[in-house]
This record gives sequence, C-alpha cells and structure tokens, in this order.
Amino acid sequence: MKRTLSLLLAALLIVMMIPLGTFVASAATSGTTGDCTWTLDDAGNLTISGNGAMGSYSGDGALPWGRAITSVTIEDGVTSIGGYVFYGCTGLTSVTIPDSVTSIGEWAFGSCTGLTSVTIGNSVRTISYSAFDSCKGLTSVTIPDSVTSIGAEAFYGCTGLTSVTIGNGLTSIGQWAFEDCTGLTSVTIPDSVTSIGEDAFSGCTELIDANTDANGYYIIGSWLLGYYGEGGDVVIPDSVTSIGDGAFYGCTDLTSVTIPDSVTSIGDGAFYGCTGLTSVTIPDSVTYFGYGAFSNCTGLTSVTFGNGMTSICGNAFSNCTGLTSVTIPDSVTSIGYYAFYQCTKLTSVTIPDSVTEIGNRAFSGCTGLTSVTILDSVTSIGSEAFENCSNLTLTVTENSYAHTYAVNNHIPFVLAQESPDPSYIPGDLDGDEVVTDDDAIWLLMYTFFPDEYPIDDPDAYDFDGDGSVTDDDAIWLLMYTFFPEEYPIA
Repeated sequence: MKRTLSLLLAALLIVMMIPLGTFVASAATSGTTGDCTWTLDDAGNLTISGNGAMGSYSGDGALPWGRAITSVTIEDGVTSIGGYVFYGCTGLTSVTIPDSVTSIGEWAFGSCTGLTSVTIGNSVRTISYSAFDSCKGLTSVTIPDSVTSIGAEAFYGCTGLTSVTIGNGLTSIGQWAFEDCTGLTSVTIPDSVTSIGEDAFSGCTELIDANTDANGYYIIGSWLLGYYGEGGDVVIPDSVTSIGDGAFYGCTDLTSVTIPDSVTSIGDGAFYGCTGLTSVTIPDSVTYFGYGAFSNCTGLTSVTFGNGMTSICGNAFSNCTGLTSVTIPDSVTSIGYYAFYQCTKLTSVTIPDSVTEIGNRAFSGCTGLTSVTILDSVTSIGSEAFENCSNLTLTVTENSYAHTYAVNNHIPFVLAQESPDPSYIPGDLDGDEVVTDDDAIWLLMYTFFPDEYPIDDPDAYDFDGDGSVTDDDAIWLLMYTFFPEEYPIA
C-alpha cells in the first residue's frame, strides 16, 4: 500500500513539473470586431485585419481579446480604431497606426500605462476624446498634417510626455487635451489652429514656466493661453493674435485691458469674472469672441465694439450688472442667447438694421431697461428675449416682425417715425436742388399730363388748400420764388 502511495505521489510530482502546454495544445483565438477580424496568439500578440472600421466597446466591459495583450498589429485596410478597443491594456508598449486609418475613437488607448511610443498614420483626421488619456509612459508624440482636430482630454494626464509636434493641418485642440502633462516642456502650435479649448494645457507646469514672460503672459506661438501677472492695467503684446479660452478667468485684480489690433479672436470665458474690469474696447480686428467672454464682469460699465464683429455670442456679457449702455455696431447680424442677461443697470439699446436675429433671453432680467429700438431687419426674436424687463417700451416699425412680437408677447411699444430724406427740398420737382420757375412750370404741366410730369406726394403741393392740385398751385409756387415769406410752401 505504501509503495502504491509513493508511486502515485511520484507520478503527481512529475506531472506538476511538466508545462501545461504539453497536455493542452496552444491555439490562436480569433473573432470579428466591426468590419474587421482579429487573431490573438498565445504570446499575447494581437492582429487586426480587414477593410473597414473596428468595433467600439465600453470602458467597464470586457474586450473580446482581453486586456493582457503585449503587442498589436493593425494592418493596412483598417479605417477606424473604435472606442475603448485597447483601454487598460497596460502591457502594450508600442503601436503603429497605418495610413489607412482616418480616426481614433474615444479612450481607444486610454490607461495604456505601459505605452511608450505611438506612430500615427498620415491619414488620421480625428483623435477623439481621451484617446490616449493617462498613457503615463508616452514620452513624445507627432501629430501628422492630416489631423484636423484633437479631442477633449485626448492626452490628459500623460505625465511622461515631454514634447508634442503638431502638423500644419490642425484647426482645433479640445478642452483639457493636454491637461496635467506635467513633464511637457515643448509644443508648437501652427497658424492653422483657430480654436484651443479651455485648460487645454492646464497643469502643464513645465510648459507654463517655460512660456510665461516676466509680465505674466503665458504665450505659445501667437496664442495667449493664460495670465499670471499682478493685474492692474494690462496691455496685451502685439505678438498675440488669439486670446484663449479662460485666459484671464477670475483675474479680479485686472482693472483695464488694452487689446491690440493684432488680435482677431477672444475665446470662451476669456475674461470671465474679472470683477475689477471697468471698461473694454474691442478693436476692429476682432471678428469673433466666444461664449461668456465677459460674463460676470460685475464692475464693467461700458463696452466699445469694433466693426469687425458679426455676432455677439451667447452669455457674452451676462451678469455684467454694472453695464449702463452699449452701442452695437452695424457689422453685427445676430445677438446670442443670454448675451446681456441680468445686466440690471442697462437702460437703453439701439439695435442696428444689420441685425436679423435676437436670441432667447438675450436681454432677460435687464430690469433697468426702458428703451430698445428694433428695426424691421430683425426676423427672429427668441422666446423670453425680454423676460422680466418690466419697465421696457420697444420702438418698432409698423407691421414688422418686432411689431408682431411685441403684440404677441404683451410688451409695450411705440411705432417708429420715418425719418425724412435729408436730401429732400420742398418744391424742387426737377431735382436740381433749387426751387425756380422751372418747378412751377413742372407743377403746371402735372395738372395736364400727370404721367409725364409725376409728383411723389401731390397733397404736399395743394398750397391753397382747396383739396386738389391746379394751376393756382403752380402760380403759388412761382410766387414763392419771388416772395417766399408771403407764399410759404413747407
């Protein structure tokens, strides 16, 4: 019995020493993902092939190939890398994205903490939200010219990233795109970029230190991305063409700002909450300023707009409770929603005939507003545009959209009076800018041949008040040329 037990124990020990693979044949796992196929060998090497887009997955769900992969080969023909496809694959160290791929989905490589290098193909146009979020091992990245947009948080928390090279095709960088990339020291923003989201480079302490001048201006290329100065009277350098989202956010010590003619755009929330700012002049060079650009600047009393503006964006001056007057230039065609919301000291506004649209609640809560002139160019007024403007009387043109809006919304109004033509001279029928006997002859001829000698307003030439234009009125006009005081005509 003891001998039998000994033999069994010996056999068991031998079995335990032999690799499992000796008894279980190794075989690659495979399947489909979207329009593509995948295979995974027993060493953890994943291959994606086919023509078309990969599928997308969720961050809290299982991946068909698991998360223990050590390498991935994406073959030419794959056109899109789906969302979350490699999320949390911490053993992945490098990846090459072929030229056939045009988009990288959200969180596609998110939390791949072992990823140290990535090569992005020359056809990729979009890098989506959090595509490389928290890839802490990534040290550098080159964005090819084909990429037009980098999504929000695309490289968020890539703490090992030291340099970024951006191609000349990029137009937008999303919010928080490189936030907390604490090792980032170098990035070049090409002239093609027209939009940089709020806090795109926030927390990039090395980058901020390297690009902030002695006056506290944090500038990369021609973009003013932040301000770390002492406030007071600020003069923005002439090298700046764009003021980024939130650049002066909450700078309560800022009392005045000079914006140079080099600036063409002011980003979302650029001066939000600058409560010490009392006035601002926007130069003609500025063609765009963003959502909430001057919102909650409670000390702001006056704004001078340049003639380059075509729209006043939503919430642009909301809660600017000190604003007393505003003149909107003829270049503006639309006033956005909540644009002047709760500007309680605003008393009057004249809207030029270039404006066609007034957004929802644009002037809501402007309790001090007593007069707004809206001409017949306006064809759209949002609901509650003048909500809680209890002291307001609109001046509108008869039968205009604004006239109908006032009636339907029970807003007090008066009809605008048409201004006389400044070039009009009473009695000058032949248009030579002087009243002579020729005009008297014209009036006489009108009584015989009204079609050949037209008069715009015949009633104005009934000088003797008998209810019709006759030769007596022509004689009156002739006598006016000699005795204007005895024979008045206007």
